[in-house]
Amino acid sequence: MYPNEQYLIFKNISSIMRFVFSLFLLASTLYSRDFYEGDSLVREGVHAFYNYEYKRSVSILTEAKSQYPSHPGVHLVWAASRWIQSQTIDDVDIANTQLELDLELIAPVYADLVETYPHDPNYRLYQGSALGLGARVTLGKKEWFKTLYRAYKGFSIIHDISEKSPEIIDAKLPIGIIQYYAGISNALLKWAVQLYGLNSSKDAGLNEISEAANGGDWSWIEAKGILSFLYLWVEDEPIMAYKHAKDLVENFPENYYFNLLYLETLIRTDKLDETQAIINSIESLSHTLTDRQRQWYHPYLNYEKALLAFHKKQYTTSLAFVEKSIESYSAELDIVLGNAYLLQGKNYDKLNKWSKAKTSYKLCVNLDNFSSAMGEATNRLKKTNYK
Repeated sequence: MYPNEQYLIFKNISSIMRFVFSLFLLASTLYSRDFYEGDSLVREGVHAFYNYEYKRSVSILTEAKSQYPSHPGVHLVWAASRWIQSQTIDDVDIANTQLELDLELIAPVYADLVETYPHDPNYRLYQGSALGLGARVTLGKKEWFKTLYRAYKGFSIIHDISEKSPEIIDAKLPIGIIQYYAGISNALLKWAVQLYGLNSSKDAGLNEISEAANGGDWSWIEAKGILSFLYLWVEDEPIMAYKHAKDLVENFPENYYFNLLYLETLIRTDKLDETQAIINSIESLSHTLTDRQRQWYHPYLNYEKALLAFHKKQYTTSLAFVEKSIESYSAELDIVLGNAYLLQGKNYDKLNKWSKAKTSYKLCVNLDNFSSAMGEATNRLKKTNYK
């Protein structure tokens, strides 16, 4: 294999690992009904997590882990919640070190549980998810082959369970994410995904994720979040994002990110009269964020304010907000940054500043992040004014 091919593979693995294991942490197969002893307590901890009550969430899940050690999901959810709580206050290396130690602690627990309950596929599913989450740690260390090995082992288990136990709707979420990502990626990644016997198309992926969103016992939360993300910023179909984002805010009103998703669906579906109430709600939640979360999310909110002003044809105001967003942007995922560059260019267009618009569109395209903004910026650069 040539070096450039290796780079391409690992670049795609990195993107998948960020996309799958950062979003799929708490969303595998917990039942919405009390099926396992301890479900109610685990669910309470997860709901606290999604409402940004991290300290309370970890406390509840620690208690659940102690009281109900045979629960299939509590050990992984406990480790994942501690990891994400650490990410909100510590640097990445500290958070990943904690995750690695916690995964080492729960690995023998899952080995014992799988042996004790060989006919219950949920134990293997969580074991596979834990292995996959371990790949996120080695990814941060740039240990590529270990990352590939762990990701392969984890995904192989999840795929096997999905094939043998199709009634577990929640397992469709990670399968759908892999299919979707392969569908928008290069031929090499499509080929790799097809080796699993999966349909490497974005439509197949969206269908799988949608099944999880509409019928998953627990994965509906992350599935709706992912669909909102994709329909807003990759597929450019905000009307499809609206219902999912609305459901998330109704169930988790304290979640800052879900409120941002919902705000953008309102703006882009021309429900402008409803936007100010959501902006007020989001601003009232700011005090609940950690300093690191404010660094992530405040540029998002400035982008949404810029988008709203643009839809109201207040181009100078929009430009001021979008420039604030770009200057302070620090999130790992750059999808919103690409949309901010696009919006900046569109504002310059409206103000007849074509040279600056061209620069903004090029910055958007150079991110190379599969976003619909990148496609729109490319088309705008073909206009006569920019040649």
